[in-house]
Amino acid sequence: MPIVRIADRDISYSVSYKKRKTIQLKIIALDRIAITAPSKTTRSEVEKILYLKTKWITKHMLHYQEIARNPLNNSVDHGSELLFMGVPHELIFEQATNNTPSIQLEPRIIRLRLINNEEALIRSLLRAWYKEQASRLLSPLTAEWSQKLGVKPKRIFIKDQKTRWGSCSSLGNINYNWRIIMAPTEVINYLIVHELCHLKVPNHSSDFWQMVGMYIPNFKACRNWLKVNGSLISKAL
Repeated sequence: MPIVRIADRDISYSVSYKKRKTIQLKIIALDRIAITAPSKTTRSEVEKILYLKTKWITKHMLHYQEIARNPLNNSVDHGSELLFMGVPHELIFEQATNNTPSIQLEPRIIRLRLINNEEALIRSLLRAWYKEQASRLLSPLTAEWSQKLGVKPKRIFIKDQKTRWGSCSSLGNINYNWRIIMAPTEVINYLIVHELCHLKVPNHSSDFWQMVGMYIPNFKACRNWLKVNGSLISKAL
């Protein structure tokens, strides 16, 4: 993987080429950038953009460092904290009595009854539990908002995605990233309304945002919350 030196820091980058007109940068880890570029872009052109974007890269790398230092969503150890609907919940491990692992949600606690403390097993159990909670909560909320907006999505899918919070397909299906269940309730509602509005307006025009604002007046704050905290949500699981 190529490496460039920017602001006294070695930064590695990967490039994917697509049919597009501009070069897009995305910070995906500390000291690592994913680049999407037009198909005929040369390496020198890519690195020129990186140097021109030094200030932007430095700013976002510092934000990534802050996320890494944040104890929230930092691990899946006993006593660590994971977000659930915007609230930090402490992970409490106990020995399973019936040889079957389980998870119980309590006020500010996620209690795991485990057969063993293997990290891979714990992560798998937590992912499955979060997906189940996302399905249980997002489906009725989507039905409620659909009625208010006068729309009817064809199907709802809960997906495992790292880069998108939700999407609305041309077939009328609504897709949600299960990790959104870690966000505050108002942000979850914003995402649902955002995707449902695409059933009426399939773009991000001013008409679209005006419609979103009719139902979620503080949608800009919710959108910004995801922008600032997206990496935090995706960190542990």
